[in-house]
Amino acid sequence: MDIDLERARRALTQLGTALEEARGVMRFGPEGTVRIKTDDRVINLPVSWAVAGAVAFLVAAILSTVPTPSIRRRRDREEEPLGIG
Repeated sequence: MDIDLERARRALTQLGTALEEARGVMRFGPEGTVRIKTDDRVINLPVSWAVAGAVAFLVAAILSTVPTPSIRRRRDREEEPLGIG
């Protein structure tokens, strides 16, 4: 098994940068709230809503990687000539 150490180092650097940016955006506020800083305002959410949103995001990310079964389950019908012409 080959491991590309340069790619692994770049991936860890990007992960560290993303985590640092996330820490700057989200903070725990007083009385069980999470403060989310956007470009123009600060949003205060209850911790339960923030956890529910994170779980929903995680589930959506996992479901997006699961291959979906084919929608078309019926057998294909063979084309029959219409007898026109």
